[in-house]
Amino acid sequence: MDYIVLSTLMGTDLARVVITYDIACQWSKNLYERSLDFPTKMQLNPNTTIEVAIPSWHINAHGEKCRTSYNLGYMEGVGRTCGEEVETTWAQTNVLGSSTREMGPGARHETLNDQWSGWNFRKIVNLRKLFACV
Repeated sequence: MDYIVLSTLMGTDLARVVITYDIACQWSKNLYERSLDFPTKMQLNPNTTIEVAIPSWHINAHGEKCRTSYNLGYMEGVGRTCGEEVETTWAQTNVLGSSTREMGPGARHETLNDQWSGWNFRKIVNLRKLFACV
């Protein structure tokens, strides 16, 4: 997870970054110190404030201290963020497991990409229904 986050933030000059992660309460401990073990170009920018939160569904499994300290609902500037959006497509891809496990990397990538593209298309098309009701 450290490598993913540090690679993503590499070369950016942002004032604030909010990261949602299921176990942010544990992972975020000593993040800055751990980043010093990475190459200089991947280390956290000291001018960037990194804030972490636990997504709204996963936070229910955490203790009271986590629910108050890492709740998106209590963070300034995040609005009504759920933080679970990436996981909503997983249920739709579970049925592909029996097919994709037999595929090579390229075919698997294309199949999953097609699945998620179709998911996004259907979501965007259905937004008109949502906005028509407002």
